[in-house]
Amino acid sequence: MKKTLVFISVLFFFFSLSAQRIDYKSKVYDGINYLPLSGVSVYNLNTNTFAFTNDRGEFTIKVQIHDTLVFTKSIYRQHSDVITENTIQYPEDHLLFFQSILLKEVVVYAFNPNYEEFKRELSTIKLPDVYKKIYGAELSDEEKANAVNENPNLLRGTPMESPITALYNVFSKRVKMQQLYYELVEHESEIGKLPSKYNKELVSEVTGLQEPDLMEFMVYCRFSYYDLLKWSPQQIVSAIQSKFNEYEYYKLMQDE
Repeated sequence: MKKTLVFISVLFFFFSLSAQRIDYKSKVYDGINYLPLSGVSVYNLNTNTFAFTNDRGEFTIKVQIHDTLVFTKSIYRQHSDVITENTIQYPEDHLLFFQSILLKEVVVYAFNPNYEEFKRELSTIKLPDVYKKIYGAELSDEEKANAVNENPNLLRGTPMESPITALYNVFSKRVKMQQLYYELVEHESEIGKLPSKYNKELVSEVTGLQEPDLMEFMVYCRFSYYDLLKWSPQQIVSAIQSKFNEYEYYKLMQDE
């Protein structure tokens, strides 16, 4: 009789969950470095309602069983989850992963990265007249009158004061951007493979941790995308072990 009553109570509980919407609270993290993601749009397809994650990656939204939540944030792949009895009773954290990004065309400037060589090359280039009309290059009569020294620089304090230095700084940045572009293109296909190189299953196997301690440890690790791209599988395992030793000491210090 008691078993029957318990069974009926459980059925009534799940029926009530499916009949009414409740507040569903959870968190959203970057699926690789486990940083909490703010500003993630959480959209309920069944009710056309949405919520956004806060700075700690937390959100609250009304759901019932069988609702579908869609998680969206720029540069991340869209993710969806169906609400079940289990997810309502034991809310899990949600993970988003980088998507492939199409970069705009990169214009390459073949200026020498060495400053002295850059000046020599630039001295042979005829700049267009429009360069003389840069905003801020004009000086008032008062500013000219206040110029000092035997050979005053009337362009002091304006963009024209040192055009070569200004142009070098601009082109140096573009050279760095060009290098970054090639690096991203080189690793573009690998970014999609990161979830298979580094994930909860691997970390659990190396450390023996289970939820919720597993999630806490992965938030503690926060390896960067760049490191995980460079590391071999063996290096990733070694990094996890090293972090785990550090983590155990950190927990021990907290308990004291």
